[in-house]
Amino acid sequence: MRGLGVSSLVQKALAALLIFLALCLLLFVKTPTSRDPGRVNITVWNVTGADETEPVVPNWFNESQDEIYVTAAGVPFAEIERKFLTAVIGRVPPDVFEYFGSVVQWSSRGALLPLDDFIEKDGFDRSALFPALWDEMMWEGETYAIPTGAACEAFYWNKTHFREAGLDPDRPPMTWDELEQFATKLTLRDSRGELSRAGYIPGYWSPWGGPMFLFWALQKGAEFLSHDGRTVTLTSTACVEALEWDAGLFQRLGGEDLIRLRSSFGFGAQHGFMSGQVSMILQKSSFVQELSKFVPDLEYGVAPFPVPEGGRPATCSGTVWIGIPAGCKHPEQAWKFISFALQTETQMRAAAYIRERGLAAFFPANIEAARCPQQMALPGMPVFLESMQYAFSPTVVPLAHTVFWREYSRAWDDAVRGQFSARQALERAQREIQSVLDDQLEYNDYYLRVKGRKSSMEQRSR
Repeated sequence: MRGLGVSSLVQKALAALLIFLALCLLLFVKTPTSRDPGRVNITVWNVTGADETEPVVPNWFNESQDEIYVTAAGVPFAEIERKFLTAVIGRVPPDVFEYFGSVVQWSSRGALLPLDDFIEKDGFDRSALFPALWDEMMWEGETYAIPTGAACEAFYWNKTHFREAGLDPDRPPMTWDELEQFATKLTLRDSRGELSRAGYIPGYWSPWGGPMFLFWALQKGAEFLSHDGRTVTLTSTACVEALEWDAGLFQRLGGEDLIRLRSSFGFGAQHGFMSGQVSMILQKSSFVQELSKFVPDLEYGVAPFPVPEGGRPATCSGTVWIGIPAGCKHPEQAWKFISFALQTETQMRAAAYIRERGLAAFFPANIEAARCPQQMALPGMPVFLESMQYAFSPTVVPLAHTVFWREYSRAWDDAVRGQFSARQALERAQREIQSVLDDQLEYNDYYLRVKGRKSSMEQRSR
């Protein structure tokens, strides 16, 4: 802070304030229920949801050896990012952090330790995990997290609706043109002419979720960022054509009528697809568990997405990952727990546990575990495994991930509602994302320079 003219006293005061804030925030983290005074005690932070399901892998790890004791501390989803970053800045982080979404938002801020030395020393086999998941774990040539669970998006259709419309219930649409043709045949209106069932609603997957449309552009060969990572390329031909098609399809299938119908949908059994008011939908792989829970008698199919003429298969893959926070007290012990969690046997056991309880969850990141009998018993699993061969990470602008999705979703909404053309909407989104990316790049360049100087000084001191 010398270059900013901040005195040593002020620096110390700021550091003390950050530590105080971190400790205050930690009061709202679910306290671990038990510790073992005879072992090295480490803590893993994980997201806790409405069902308050306790993670079981820490218990299995504790039973497998007597040197390390792991306790899980659940943190609400809405609070975990802020609390984690504050804990790292305040130098009171957990030993292990389990999360999902962009790894770069943490690694680029120095909040996670690079794991390459652990991986090399332990002989960890990267090839045992789905290759599509590794890009998300990397930043500036280093590995900052390990994927534990995988997910992808797929195409679902109601077979009963297909029969009623005179379509083959075992053959989903294969192309963009067929998707529109099938959707038109499946659409129903009541005696007053009001829409009672939509064959397909572009952008719909739940009442609260953003539009799931990234893969349409990917099928066209789109790239959202220049190869040097410094320029947003939302106005490429592939991006514009994909949004033009999606927006046009929305209007041709009903426009405002689709919006009104969608507004009546809810959660669980009131979901549009589960209630029978939507015949085809794009959804995540864990949707099969939700269907089994809420509409167990529904006859449906799962397939890869329809592909445009001359396009390529594509889907988006998400992942649950696990990493070691910077400044944690027990990094070696944390890595031993991570290694245990990624073992094929552990991942198979977790898959069986999830299957037995009918939980909606990611499937194992370990390829062998994902192919185990317990996991393959889930509907659609062969499709999900096939899709992982051409899956892309949804983190396409790593340093501006949150802003990208906010502005890209806004562009989609503006285009489908006819407020702007696809190109105009994407141009505006590109400007907003580029502005944030430029700021983040400036900070990242500074961080890397400081990191390089610090590393050079440490080497000289040795």
